[in-house]
Amino acid sequence: NQKKAFTPPTYAKNEDQKNRLKSTLQKSFMFSALEAHDFETIIMAMKEVPMKAGEMVIKEGDDGDFLFVIEKGSLECIKKIDGADKVVKVCDPGDVFGELALLYNCPRAASVVAKGDCVCWQLDRESFNHIVKDSAAKKRNKYENFLKSVALISSIDAYERSQIADALVPETFNKGDTVVRQDEPGDKFYIVEE
Repeated sequence: NQKKAFTPPTYAKNEDQKNRLKSTLQKSFMFSALEAHDFETIIMAMKEVPMKAGEMVIKEGDDGDFLFVIEKGSLECIKKIDGADKVVKVCDPGDVFGELALLYNCPRAASVVAKGDCVCWQLDRESFNHIVKDSAAKKRNKYENFLKSVALISSIDAYERSQIADALVPETFNKGDTVVRQDEPGDKFYIVEE
């Protein structure tokens, strides 16, 4: 049961598009934790999709082959509840939508309609599965193994460890950088990885 070789699609982008997309993806938890190489691959695999006000981008119940990341504009997620369309969420710049169908291989959970003119970036299922999903699994395994060696939390169970592993965000500091400052509120704790 070997994995097939995968070559992601590549869509030409000018520097402005690349910079806008990088800035947008860094706002999304799903993409911000990617390794630099995977991040670049995802940027090149995404396709810019302008949308007009009122345009239905996703229809509830359809199969899903793409997810979208919003660069500009807002979109409404609408579900049929008791026969009526109800707005259940509003997605704004940096938000991802359409990922549930890709993550869980299920029909679209809601319809998504552009509130005004929008710019989104589209990523196909195969690229998502091979790069984002695989990267997340590798990251989780790496951090779970690492967390087993941290004395403070080594005794927690596997589920709790996986929850912490998913929440970890690597930060890099250079020699001489201040990591914490006395008397400032502490909203993070650090584990030295290397």
